[in-house]
Parts: sequence; C-alpha cells; structure tokens
Amino acid sequence: MRPIVNGIQKLLKQKLNIYPTKLTPQTDLKKDLDLVDWEMLYLLNAIEQNWHISLTQNDSENMANMAHLLAVVKKQVLAISQYNQ
Repeated sequence: MRPIVNGIQKLLKQKLNIYPTKLTPQTDLKKDLDLVDWEMLYLLNAIEQNWHISLTQNDSENMANMAHLLAVVKKQVLAISQYNQ
C-alpha cells in the first residue's frame, strides 16, 4: 500500500502544490489538506489517470480520508491487475 501513498503524495505535490509531511489513514482530505471541491476533483482525476482506474461518483462523493481513498484505489488497482493476468 505504501507505493499508493507515495503516488498520492507525489500527485498532491505535482498537481496541487501541496506538500503533506505525513499522510496517515486518518488524514482528512478536506480539513487536514485544505482541499476545496475543485481540488478534490482534480486530485481524483489525476489518480484515475495515474493508475488507469475509474472511480465511481459515489466513491468520489464519500471520499473523506486517506483510509477510504487508499481502500478504493487499492481495490481498483487489484481488480485491474487480476484482469490483466
């Protein structure tokens, strides 16, 4: 799971100029990282492009913290890797 966390940190730096010192499962995306709605959508779009996944609208709307984001991305990445085998 660490590569996904590192990838999200990299996207935050590259796309939104946000430099979180440490992301934990409890990191609140809007409160702790000060993401507004458009930044959140931009981050989720970058995540979809980076890992070639598709996040549902329900997932996007309910994305509150890193734990949920990581769970959704990990599930999608695993599904794609199993499909490609």
